Formats: sequence, C-alpha cells, structure tokens
Amino acid sequence: MNDKKVTTKKMVLIVDDDKIICDYLQKELKRNYLSSVIAYNGESALKLIKENKLDIILLDIGLPDINGLDMLTTIKEITPKSEVIIITGCGTMEIAVAALRRGAIDYIEKPFKSSDIAISVGRAMEKILENEYSECSNSSDKNTNTLLIIDDEPTVAKSMESFFLDEGYEVFIANSGEEGLKLIEEYKIDLIISDINLGTMNGIDVLKQAKNLYSDIEAIMVTGYSNTELAISSIRAGASDYITKPINIDELIFATKKTLERINLRKVRLYRSREMEISKGIISKMNEELERRVEERTKMLNKTQSQLFQTSKLATLGEMSAGLAHEINQPLGGIALVAETFKKLHQKGKLTPEDLELGIKDIQTSVKRMERVIHHIRTFARQETLKFIQVDVHETIELALTLLGEQLRLHEIEVSKDYMQNIPKISGEPYQIEQVWINFLSNAKDALDIKQAKLQNEPPSNSDNNNLKKRITITTRIEEVDNNNEDNNKKNVKQLVVSFKDNGLGVNEHIRKKIFDPFFTTKEVGKATGLGLSISYGIIETHKGTIDIESVEGEYFEIMVKFPLEEVS
Repeated sequence: MNDKKVTTKKMVLIVDDDKIICDYLQKELKRNYLSSVIAYNGESALKLIKENKLDIILLDIGLPDINGLDMLTTIKEITPKSEVIIITGCGTMEIAVAALRRGAIDYIEKPFKSSDIAISVGRAMEKILENEYSECSNSSDKNTNTLLIIDDEPTVAKSMESFFLDEGYEVFIANSGEEGLKLIEEYKIDLIISDINLGTMNGIDVLKQAKNLYSDIEAIMVTGYSNTELAISSIRAGASDYITKPINIDELIFATKKTLERINLRKVRLYRSREMEISKGIISKMNEELERRVEERTKMLNKTQSQLFQTSKLATLGEMSAGLAHEINQPLGGIALVAETFKKLHQKGKLTPEDLELGIKDIQTSVKRMERVIHHIRTFARQETLKFIQVDVHETIELALTLLGEQLRLHEIEVSKDYMQNIPKISGEPYQIEQVWINFLSNAKDALDIKQAKLQNEPPSNSDNNNLKKRITITTRIEEVDNNNEDNNKKNVKQLVVSFKDNGLGVNEHIRKKIFDPFFTTKEVGKATGLGLSISYGIIETHKGTIDIESVEGEYFEIMVKFPLEEVS
C-alpha cells in the first residue's frame, strides 16, 4: 500500500473524565484528519488551552472539578476564536441551550454516533475556515475533499494521485480492495475512484462494503471493459458514475466535480439542518422561559391588582362611614325605643304579654337588619380569591346604594333608577362588580359637589339662582353588539349595558383619554388616589366586559359598562 500522509492543520482538545469516550472521540477525530489532545479534568484542560493554539474544544459539561458552563465561559474569555462543542448526558437539553447561549457552537448528547461528531465538528470547521478566509482573502487553507484511488496497477494509481493532488484534493491510494477498505475505516473518505477488476476483490464488492461502513461515501467506478452489465451493477451497488479505460481526463474531472458537488451540498444541508434543529431547541427553551416569566408576571400583577382592589375597598368603607353609621343607628334607635317603652310600662305595671311580643318582634327585625348590614360590610371588606358565580346585576347596584345611599342623601343627590325587567344574570364576582358601582357613585357624588360649589361661587343667575339639582340616573338595558359581520348565519351577540349618568362637571376629550390611567385624578392633591376608575377598568376587563364614556364638559358625565351575554340564535 502506498498512501499519502495527511498533514493535520487543526487541533482539537477533548475534555472528558471518561477514558473510553476520549479514546472513541480521538479515533473519530483522526478519521476526520484532526489532531487531538486529551484532558480528563478542567484544571488540565485550562493549562492546555493557555499553552496551545486550539481550534476546537469538545467539552463535557459534567467535569469532576469545574462546572462545565463556568468552564465554557472561561474558555471563551481565554481563546474566543476556538469553537466549543458541548458533550452532555441524555435529558440535559436545558443545559445544552444554556451552553449555546454562552458561545458554544453545538452540542452532542451521549451516547453519540460518529455521524453526530462529523456534523458538529464539520460545522465548527466551516466556521473556523470562514473566519480565517475573511481575515485573509489569500488564505490557502481551504476545506478539501478526500479521494481514495484504488487500482491494482501502481503506475496508474500514482499517475491519478499526482493529477488530483495538483487539483488541491487530499488523496490516498491503494493497490487492492482490502487495502482500500482499511483506509476507509481509518480515514474519512468522501469519494472512491476504483477499478472494477482488482483481482481477489473486485471494485463493486469494495463499494458495497464501504457503503455498509459509511452510507454517505460516494464512488466512481473505472473498468477497461465497455460492459453495460458492469455499469448497471456498479450503479446498483451505489456508484454515482461509471467511466471506461483508457481514461479521458476531462470526463474524469467532470464526473469527480459533479460527485463532489453533490457530497458538499449534502454536507451543507446537514449543517443547515443541524443549525435549524439547534435554533428550534433554543426557541423552544426561550418560549418556555418566556411563558414562565409571563406566568410569574401575571401572578404578580394579579396579586398587585388584588391588593389595590382591597385598598380601594377599605378606602371606600372609610368614606362610607357616615352612611354605615346611619344604617346601624336606625335599628339601634328602634331597639333603644322598645327598651325604653318596656321600662316605662314595667314601672307602671302595665307591661302586657302582647306588648312584650310586639316589642320583641321589633327588636328581632332591627337586629336582623343590623346583621345584614354588618355581614355585607364584612364580606365586602374580606380579601378573597376571585370566585365567579351567576350574578344579578340589579342586586349588586342595590347593595352599593345600601352602602352609599345615606351619603348621597346627605349630599342632597337624587338617585333615579330605570331598570330593565327580567334581565339575565351574568358570570362574575359580585363584590368586585359592587366595588365598580361604588367607585362610579363616589365619583359622581364628588363631581356634583364640585359643580355645586363652583355655581355658588359665581355671580347670581336669574334662571336657577345658582342652585344645582343634583341627579344620578342608573339605567340597565340589553342591546345587540354591532359586529359588522355580513354573514347572516352568524349568531346575534347581545350585551347587558349598565349606565351611571350624572349632571355634574363632565370631562373634555383630553381627560377622557387619561381617565383610566392609574393615579390619574382631576381632584385636588390629597383628595383622591386616582385608582378608582383604573381598578374598575381592570375588574370589568376581568369580566370580559368593556367601559365606554360619553360626556360634555360642564353638562353631564355618563359611564357605561357592557357585559357580554351568551350568544343566542
């Protein structure tokens, strides 16, 4: 056998504490014409990296002395031009992606195959050569294909070797099929150019065995006989082309270039496919990370919203203290009156069983009234997990008026209600919906008071003597949603509209655009938090509803909540 010794141009460092894996990798790297050195731990590896020019580093994540990811970071700091391929155990995709983010070009998972190594190392070599070529356009260090010439006539083999060396290929020669197979096992061969008649082992048999070893190997078969059957047999065995002796050099060059172009195209496809696979893995992990962050952020926002909602409820209860006191004082006054009557009748000896029975009934009625008010206040103020149930919207409005009714009465505000009869219930959290109505009523009350104060400070008017008849009108109705859909087969979507309208200050277009912003308020500093409408907007959004505003500055303000109802045919 007369083979050409290949000069290795690139150096690879294998870093793994498993000797069997290191030996296997070293053998595979040698097949791919790469020299290699081995380090069994991180400390030894760092020493070799500092002392040698290393092109590619195969780095195991699970080193005994240094964390693999930290090692990768250190490597990229010491030798940023070296390409790092991570070796990971099965099921460690997350670590592999973390390594790619830190600068690794690829990863291979244990247990790996020779094809995995070839693709990863090939991608690394491709990038190294691209960088070298960009730095020096005259660089002669190109990625060459490897040819194996098998011919039992040494002079023919030598002649062909000389020709292909001049063309820039790496060339091996063998004078028998057995010698050729040994070279194929030891080195990575791209293309076999073999005579069919080789004595004890013909070229077709060599090709079949070579294909069994490495399916990606290609072959051009050469024979001195113009035999169609041999040509067909060669093609069936996997040959890419077939030429006859005497060899036409132009024909051989054309067949070789055509075959190598196909080989190189296949390599590029494998590399790009691998890049897509890696990108997909990174994107998948990024999406998982994004989903996790969104979930955490959503939980945090929900918690913040819940806290703001709770703060708003407590603030509302503080503002309603006068009305709540009235709601409790009335039944307490009734109880006190019954007790005083009992006392006087008892002193006079005129307390009859009938008086006792009627008085006790009055006391029980008053106690039940107080219990209802206190229970509602406690439930309203309690911080609970959001629980959606079927809600009667009219009932939530009435409960809000129960809490705020006395305040509105003391501020001389007339409340009129125009309820649609038999409206359907909606899915919602009743106390949150009630909080929205309380926020609307409180804002309307303040707007009406401010408008009245402004009118009283103006010069007297002949029309109304500057006295404002303050009104809040609450309306409910059902309306169809205008979905602008031309398909008449679509179901009609309806919504429940709840409107709160006051004849207070109103707002201009500029304020309307900001009215739901957190902490935005038109009131004096210290008079309001600016959270009421923002919280209300969030609550209605949670209920899949919308809020609309219609207003004319100085005349009226109407805020409408629209809850979606179930689709009807």
